[in-house]
Amino acid sequence: MAGLSLRNIYKKYPGGVTAVTDFTLEIEDKEFIILVGPSGCGKSTTLRMIAGLEEISEGELFIGDKLVNDVPPKDRDIAMVFQIYALYPHMTVFDNMAFGLKLRKTPKDEIKRRVE
Repeated sequence: MAGLSLRNIYKKYPGGVTAVTDFTLEIEDKEFIILVGPSGCGKSTTLRMIAGLEEISEGELFIGDKLVNDVPPKDRDIAMVFQIYALYPHMTVFDNMAFGLKLRKTPKDEIKRRVE
């Protein structure tokens, strides 16, 4: 895992629509956060930029100490949960957070340590 740093991030669409303006956020390694806000405030756009699904218009996005603005989504090694409290509602929060680690065949004791 690594920290995440968004520095002065902007998302501007053709036609003059600006979805995200000067967004700065530091997320420490192993820190768990949730983005909340009213509809249309840029939450989903910000998550899509972090995941690499949306191009960043201005600013810098770091995963750890690596600038990833131009890194393809498949090479970022992160996942995104979109507008729902859990990826799989029938699973516990622990199981949802552990799901990606289980898919990577991470040992159970390591999963427990990292999720808790």
